[in-house]
Amino acid sequence: MGSRRSGLWLVYALGGGWGHLTRAAALARVARGPVRILTNSPYAGAVCARMPELDIVALNPELPAARAREETVRRVEASGAACLVVDTFPRGLGGELATLLPKLGAVRVLIHRDLNPDYIRQKGLEEFVGSSYDVVIRPGRAEAGSLAGLPQVRTTAPWLIRSAHELPSREAARRLLGLEERRCVLVNAAGNREEQEWYGSVTRALIGAREGVAVRCVAPVCPPGCPREAWLNYWPAMDLLPGVDAVVGGAGYNTVNECVACGVPLLTRAWPRKYDRQSLRAVGQAEACPTGIDEAVAAVRARLGGPARTEMRREFPNGAREAVEILESA
Repeated sequence: MGSRRSGLWLVYALGGGWGHLTRAAALARVARGPVRILTNSPYAGAVCARMPELDIVALNPELPAARAREETVRRVEASGAACLVVDTFPRGLGGELATLLPKLGAVRVLIHRDLNPDYIRQKGLEEFVGSSYDVVIRPGRAEAGSLAGLPQVRTTAPWLIRSAHELPSREAARRLLGLEERRCVLVNAAGNREEQEWYGSVTRALIGAREGVAVRCVAPVCPPGCPREAWLNYWPAMDLLPGVDAVVGGAGYNTVNECVACGVPLLTRAWPRKYDRQSLRAVGQAEACPTGIDEAVAAVRARLGGPARTEMRREFPNGAREAVEILESA
């Protein structure tokens, strides 16, 4: 370990969706030097609008695979980065990093979110990561993963887009939700397009299911079946958590870790993913949400049977800050 590392940090955050981009933003906004985020997320514009200070290079998510690989290699090589931080996929989304990494003079860092062990075996990733990366950071102990035993692995708390002192008060969060002093269930409709109808149907069914409880659904686009008056287009959703009494959502990295940090009950439907094992992440950190709409509503009603929350948890670590210390010393 040496002294504080200066120069550009380039975060490879390709993979679509919210997860990779939000983790990259969490790191970039607490770093003490320049950070550039390379992403193909369709939500890059929303993140830029909310955090214009971030340096985000957004590739067209509709680029053909071969063109996307070429553009990615070009951007990485041209960056002159002192440190390359690769989120989740060690060889790159299209395998383009496999031949590029050995040529780079940058410190090579992998963010090891949990990956399906079958994928790790098929691609020989344990050997590849062991020889190709200088540092491996596991962003939360729940991100078990088959690579966690490598000698260069460092473990942090989960990376969060907000630290505890940055979150709004309950009253301010409820203003964002458009609520007066009523209890609230938040449906966090982060997920694939084909999953949106389920979230919309759950939102509609929850409205009026319990007297005195408001329902909001947060999503970039109003899900099918969701009443528009219940829909909220807002990012980061973590800002809303101090104002809600329960969350219905998937078991993605951000949804689970943000709810755990804020002490908000999460009723989660673990969706199938090619690489991410949502059901494993949910164990011990969330309550199962039935897939049937009526059963899901009954589960939420039962969860709200206790006393209302008056204030959220105010102390929790942000692993992104720990990661900055690790990267500066790499």
